[in-house]
Amino acid sequence: MKKIFLTIFITFSTMFSFVQISNAQKVGELKFYDVKEMIKDGKAVMIGQGEHHDSTYFYRIPFRLKGVVRKEVWELGCDGAGIAIRFATDAKCIGAKWTLTYNFGMAHMAYTGIKGMDMYVLDREGVGANKKNRTNWFYAGTAFPNGKNSQSVFVRKMEGGKKEYMIYLPLYDGIEELSIGIDSTGSFFAPSGALIPEYKMNTNSKNDLPIVFYGTSVTQGGCASRPGMAYPSIIERKTGIETINLGFSGNGRMDSNMADYIATIPARAYVIDCLANCTYETTRDSSSYFISTIALAHPDVPVYMVNNYYYAQQFMLPENNSDMVKENALWRDIYRKLSKEGTTVNGKPTGPLKNLRFIDVSKDGIVQNEDTVDGTHLTDLGFTHLAEAILKQLKIK
Repeated sequence: MKKIFLTIFITFSTMFSFVQISNAQKVGELKFYDVKEMIKDGKAVMIGQGEHHDSTYFYRIPFRLKGVVRKEVWELGCDGAGIAIRFATDAKCIGAKWTLTYNFGMAHMAYTGIKGMDMYVLDREGVGANKKNRTNWFYAGTAFPNGKNSQSVFVRKMEGGKKEYMIYLPLYDGIEELSIGIDSTGSFFAPSGALIPEYKMNTNSKNDLPIVFYGTSVTQGGCASRPGMAYPSIIERKTGIETINLGFSGNGRMDSNMADYIATIPARAYVIDCLANCTYETTRDSSSYFISTIALAHPDVPVYMVNNYYYAQQFMLPENNSDMVKENALWRDIYRKLSKEGTTVNGKPTGPLKNLRFIDVSKDGIVQNEDTVDGTHLTDLGFTHLAEAILKQLKIK
């Protein structure tokens, strides 16, 4: 009797699911609009780029750096990590079509994070999950990749009504072409100027500037399940401040030409989180030029130096533990020396770099025992914990 009931239940459930899917809005029924044209028409805004250039439309670094930076940095700079498209619509169904640059995969990271996209909706009235926070970005849906030329629906069967949305581009792949699709009842509208309008206290131009993050695969977003869960993007939504993600997987090594580029980006803060990609020797030899170049270019803007977090397996890997402890100690010594004495760049003394700040994430319990995929790269939970720890020490005016 139980087997018969189970069979009937499974059959009914399958039929119900089929009816639900067949009645749902399909991606092929949507009308698609090219994002580049939407931006030109004022119906969309792209955030997360330090410098925009038409020949590298959805890339993180401009074309002028090709051949200047190392090949690995350039290729990773073609990934979409941290770039987001903002728009408003009253549509009931939203989807996307996108052409990937590489269309590759990794064994330890979900495809939705590598080459998919996710979308957030701005809740102004506190009708979402957290009614105490009257303005926040809430998860709205994920577009699943299905080939080099992908197409997918983020969300369907919404009630309609004009709302603001934000789509994060893939973390570990680039996008060559992107279109957003909506149902026939919907229209696009220009988004508001600020990520969180109510938090924009005045029109001082400094308040419009982003936070620039430079670092490693963890900064880039490895191994988040979807793009919006990289920790710079979590901080972006929590603060309402645009962030620029210059994390380069395995290649955040404080290259001098990257310091020169970052120094050209106007920002309200710079966060240097690259120790995991640097040897003790690299940290010793490259820090002075890298940090001082950025700090001297923006003497009134804080430059934060972030140390290594405590890895889950560290207690049983004595050599790794010793290396991390030594590098963290060196990093703090460099911070103290640059802050109090400065350094010499191109034969000229800099004087004390008073705008340096230090963020300590090395304490046990910040990145917790179950927060990683492989002992190093973070899950969504790990990124949430790291973002919270950095936010506590990030003093943004």
